[in-house]
Amino acid sequence: MCESDGSWEEGLNYQQCFKTLDERSFTRNATEEQLQFYNSVINGAKLMELIGLFLSWTGLMVALFIFYYFRNLRCHRTKIHQHLFFAFIFRLTIEIILGVDRFNSKLASKQGYESQHSIHNVAPLCKTFEVLREYTRICTFAWMFIEGIYLNTLLSSAVFGTPKFILFYVIGWAIPISFVIAWAIVMDLTAAKLSGCWHGHVDSIWYWVFIEIPRNLMLVANVLFLFNIIRVLVTKLRESNTSDTQQVRKALKAAIVLLPLLGIANLVWLIPRPKPDDEKSFILIYHYLFLFLDAYQGFFVAVLYCFVNAEVRATLRRKWNAWRNTRSPHHHRGHSIVTTATDIRMSLFDNGHVPAET
Repeated sequence: MCESDGSWEEGLNYQQCFKTLDERSFTRNATEEQLQFYNSVINGAKLMELIGLFLSWTGLMVALFIFYYFRNLRCHRTKIHQHLFFAFIFRLTIEIILGVDRFNSKLASKQGYESQHSIHNVAPLCKTFEVLREYTRICTFAWMFIEGIYLNTLLSSAVFGTPKFILFYVIGWAIPISFVIAWAIVMDLTAAKLSGCWHGHVDSIWYWVFIEIPRNLMLVANVLFLFNIIRVLVTKLRESNTSDTQQVRKALKAAIVLLPLLGIANLVWLIPRPKPDDEKSFILIYHYLFLFLDAYQGFFVAVLYCFVNAEVRATLRRKWNAWRNTRSPHHHRGHSIVTTATDIRMSLFDNGHVPAET
């Protein structure tokens, strides 16, 4: 850019030039029709992802409030759930902020100007958000790993004592800090050409060493935990003389329910990203299905482990009945016996006579 006095403008960010070259290399063999289809799929998938992020964030916030508000729901299991919910919420908050910023930048670009207030145009701010995003991602994977440890130990050990939450806190919150700080330092020292927001950092070998490998190792461990949990479940079902069909059905149900909690579906991201000249079906499945699994995972976790939980439903029902009775004294006097019977039945959940989770 040339200034009005004939001098060159200084302090420019040439990252967009490198990004354009990368895009040209990525789309070299694609036709104009393929590029239009590819861009339309990405835009639609990103919109679906943003909706899923908001939905997951809202569901996890409500679930976290329920676990904190009702004391009878507090136990070792829900305590681990709460930390997983916190990790999800922190990550989703960062993702939503970056997603909205990206959406505003695209909107400004379509209108013919560049948004100067975009996070991606402020290098220190952008790098900070990238570091926070990677940290919250690893924390989410770490607490899913802890969920796998807890469930596997609970089912495999004959005697199960109090979980070592100090160790859980170190694994879930402290260890991810060391990985992310090491990655950020290496990126700052070696990625001089990746100015601005470290565009292309996911293709760096250091990203795999400090970020991807630790996360995927935790996912692989959860896969092993899942196999062992299913094995123990099938063994117990055989001891109860249930039919083969019922055994398979219950084992599959347990596996499906545990998939979002253990995060195993995230392994699909190891599949290479499709190019614009690949099969349309592969492009659709990759972007829509994979982004759906990623964005809506928090919502599924909140639904399966809070909203449809028998103990949570019983507690909410009892709270609703108590509130309704205080609002309607005549209803309370007319149904005192039924209310008492309901309270006795609901107390079975609090005393552990009814399984907390199905």
